[in-house]
Amino acid sequence: MARRSGDPGGVMETRRIRRAPAAGGFSERIVGAVLFAAIFLGTLIWGALPFTFAVALAAVIGSIELFSLFETKGQATPTAAAVGIAGSLAYVFLAHYKPVESIGYVTIGVIFVSFMWYMFVLRHVKPTKAVALTVFAPLLTGLCLSYFVLLRDTASRASLHHSRGWWIVLFVVLLIWVYDICAWAVGRKIGRRKMAPSISPNKSWEGTIAGTLGVLAASALFRLVIVAINGGREFPWFTYGCAMVIGVIVVVFGPLGDLSESLVKRDYGVKDMGKMIPGHGGIMDRFDSSFFTVPIVYYVVFYFFIR
Repeated sequence: MARRSGDPGGVMETRRIRRAPAAGGFSERIVGAVLFAAIFLGTLIWGALPFTFAVALAAVIGSIELFSLFETKGQATPTAAAVGIAGSLAYVFLAHYKPVESIGYVTIGVIFVSFMWYMFVLRHVKPTKAVALTVFAPLLTGLCLSYFVLLRDTASRASLHHSRGWWIVLFVVLLIWVYDICAWAVGRKIGRRKMAPSISPNKSWEGTIAGTLGVLAASALFRLVIVAINGGREFPWFTYGCAMVIGVIVVVFGPLGDLSESLVKRDYGVKDMGKMIPGHGGIMDRFDSSFFTVPIVYYVVFYFFIR
């Protein structure tokens, strides 16, 4: 028999019932994070080609998530999604086989094919927005994620044994995770001042400060560990200055990537881009902090430290 609301035992029972989902959600997040980390880091360490395939798969899933979102407002069709997905794959694989110069080839190709597609195949669709979204999806997923491949391959060529560039990608990814964990933990406990309430209400300045301090400390520590394991001659350009610059890039552009994706989700009225990773949402939700971070790290490291 149900207890009355005035019964203290009933209150305690109600509280226990309400807390259960939160505990389950937290454990689900842990499981999702472990599975994602195992697949991502496993292919990263395995080799350049397996990692390229893993990034390409992430880009395809991210594109599908975006086009599924566009379809909810009748702004894209499955056939148009095929053009965007092909562009995403081209960005990632050409980043491995024909590095930076491939960006221009693929971008021009995606724009041209998108216009031709809506000109001759899907004439009933409003072309301007349709072309813009068809081009936008592979740019955000394929192009941005392809810099993981570029960074790994370039750092490998710049290492002593030409095969250990994955350490630098691991360094960047760990810093992104450190920021996310510190910002989430502190923001959840003492976050009061909202960072961007109209875009992402859960983000606070207290969490941002905690994430920043955590990343700067982790930058020095992780650099020390990487050099201790590989030796100072493996990455002669990977100085403390380089590590700290990468850390600053992470704390500035990681949150901006997160907020940019939140802007899109807010526009379409969804909380998550997908449901692929338990407790975390979709691939886009997991990679949002890297969309701007990894490309900028690549260019800064390549032009100011490796060259």
